[in-house]
Amino acid sequence: MDERLEEYSDILQSVEFIKLPPYSPDLNPIEQVWRVTRKENTHNVFFGSVAQLSETVDCAFEAWSRPNEQLRTLCSFK
Repeated sequence: MDERLEEYSDILQSVEFIKLPPYSPDLNPIEQVWRVTRKENTHNVFFGSVAQLSETVDCAFEAWSRPNEQLRTLCSFK
């Protein structure tokens, strides 16, 4: 057995390793949140300053500061 795994020998039987592609945004919940944020708040919009962009994104995230169904859906795996 690999020396690095020895300390986990008690749980090794119940662990299954799954290899993921090097880049898999569909499996990263924050990628889905950013996708919707861009689509609903910043897509095709001109911002005169970084401060305006930041304020818009902050307001979008403020709406998600409490758990809700949209956020739960975006961060769940199918």
